[in-house]
Amino acid sequence: MKDGYWLVGFQYELSGYVYSLGRIPRCKSTMLKHLKEGDKVMVAGVGHGTEAIEASRLGADVTAVDLSETMLGHFRRRITKENPPKEIRVIHDDIFNVNEPGQYDMVIANFFLNVFSETRVREVANHLGSLVRPGGYFVVGEFVLPGRGLKGLIQKINWYIAISFYSATTEAVFHPVWDYPGLVEGAGCTIEDIEYFPILGVNLYWSILGRKKS
Repeated sequence: MKDGYWLVGFQYELSGYVYSLGRIPRCKSTMLKHLKEGDKVMVAGVGHGTEAIEASRLGADVTAVDLSETMLGHFRRRITKENPPKEIRVIHDDIFNVNEPGQYDMVIANFFLNVFSETRVREVANHLGSLVRPGGYFVVGEFVLPGRGLKGLIQKINWYIAISFYSATTEAVFHPVWDYPGLVEGAGCTIEDIEYFPILGVNLYWSILGRKKS
């Protein structure tokens, strides 16, 4: 399998923390408060696994999926170091090869959908939505869709700095910010909550909670 993060995967977690002044890690974990012990959770594009390990600590049965062996290597080392209380199922594969429709109480895609082209991102979001059981949750943490005026300009700059770096060093596609609430709704979910993570009064990141229609 081609590993798009072999060059920069080592710094992924640290750079996200520093770049966002700690907002990205908080964004990744904020919707875990909706979990109950024993819930089945999938984390797509798990990376270094911040939310996967925290979900395990909350008593969830976690499945973590990533195509990058580099990322999974860092994740496995983190599991060994932090020793979460429940074993985490790790899948090294393309997310489309995970065919478990309606099996998860929560599917999480944090800073994962932003690597895809406009056509592909809809396909990925719809596939992830299909994995959520009726009444379950689809969670997307991402860069905020820019508004207008000065704040909108800051939001665009924040995004384009990040995507310029990752499109140059990985297989991420260079593109504007996608309409992530629209993608969640398009995957058959109703938006129930959005939490924002601002810096100096400007919302730069958001976590979107959608509930799958019963």
